[in-house]
Amino acid sequence: MIVREKNAAVAGYMLKYYKQLISFIKSPKEPAAIIGVALYTIFIMFLVSVVSAGNMVWGVFSGGQLISVVSDPAEAGAVITQMADEYSDGNVIALMGAVQVKKIRYDGSDMKESDLRAALHNAVGSRVRGTEVVVNGTPILAMSSRAEADNLLKFLRAAYSVPEGQTVFLEDIRLNDTMVEKIQVVSLESALDAVKNGAKKQAVYQVKNGDTLWDIARSSGISADKILASNPGMDPDRLRLGDVLKMEKAEPLINVETVLTKVATEQVIAPVEEKKDSSLLTGERRVLAQGKNGKKEVTYQIINRNGSEFDRKVINEVTLEEAQPKVIATGTRVLLASRSGGGRLGWPAAGSISSPFGPRGGGTHSGIDISSYTGATVAAAESGTVVMAQWYSGYGKCVDISHGEGVVTRYAHLSSIGVNVGQKVDRGELIGNVGTTGYATGPHLHFEVIISGQARNPLNYL
Repeated sequence: MIVREKNAAVAGYMLKYYKQLISFIKSPKEPAAIIGVALYTIFIMFLVSVVSAGNMVWGVFSGGQLISVVSDPAEAGAVITQMADEYSDGNVIALMGAVQVKKIRYDGSDMKESDLRAALHNAVGSRVRGTEVVVNGTPILAMSSRAEADNLLKFLRAAYSVPEGQTVFLEDIRLNDTMVEKIQVVSLESALDAVKNGAKKQAVYQVKNGDTLWDIARSSGISADKILASNPGMDPDRLRLGDVLKMEKAEPLINVETVLTKVATEQVIAPVEEKKDSSLLTGERRVLAQGKNGKKEVTYQIINRNGSEFDRKVINEVTLEEAQPKVIATGTRVLLASRSGGGRLGWPAAGSISSPFGPRGGGTHSGIDISSYTGATVAAAESGTVVMAQWYSGYGKCVDISHGEGVVTRYAHLSSIGVNVGQKVDRGELIGNVGTTGYATGPHLHFEVIISGQARNPLNYL
């Protein structure tokens, strides 16, 4: 019964083969194809002779190498005949004709029809059974199997996943089992590198005011080393405004996005409140309350793209400790001034500041130095009464003017003094001339503002 079924199967293959042969004869073929058809004919005739041998183990050979094992030679014949239908290339059909089936000793298990087909495809074709990775409808690479393609996606997810995060692919990714060119099949390692680095995107960047190489690298997401490599001869310490830099950045073929929620405790900086205080002179400040920073719990939604933070949003915020404001009193009281004064001191001399108020040479500079030339006029910064007009130690020739309410202005290193003690002066009135008397290294005016016996920064009052 089994033999009759096998004979019937072979008869079917023979009929199909004769139809193919007639079609083949009607059109010219390459010599190799003609030889292949002859070999294929021998193979069909061989099936007729062996089919009655019973349920034996048979090896399928191509080019003298065992490529598969079947228990029924008719099964091999069916697969080979079907594949001959699939291939239109006469040279491939010729290679089909070189396939042999031989009785062999074999201790392993039988192979499935799909295994035989895959083995034959590998043996006779430039195309093999594989899996395409298709991104947004476009095949981007071919792999040896679906399992290998699944591993690619699994490893890609794992490379960018974070604890408690949800990882998704931004593109539509599909796996397509099909025939692929052998030469295009890539390993898992090569596939991972290809999808991560993808195509190189060319761009340019024009240097702006204040830019440094490291600022540009941080904002563009391209390392400083890569920017240097793309711009031979570039000196990172000599960037010029308007310079155009070449920027080459890898664009991944598959983008992996991870969304996670993060809760953080953050400091709330104490706000500053200012209160006007008429008891303080304009420019004076006094801290009334130091204040205290607060705390808050912030919940963020963080979006990472290909391992780097892409976006961050606040989705909830809870105050843990209220911040207590720092309170500062700012003075509003103006100096007793002449009608033209407007409440601010006038500049006592023309020139630039060569030495400011504050720390200097291990000590404290109690005023400002206004550079000028010997003999330049020195004027009263405000109306008042002269309380000192004499040589005063390291100040040299010096004039002090009292403006009332504890405010005194001092003018030092004068070359000459033009006022006397007790004399009333108006704002802008000549009181002396610039010089180098006392401890002075060059012609300049040393000018001080003294309030209640303490030297203050004159720039707060000029």
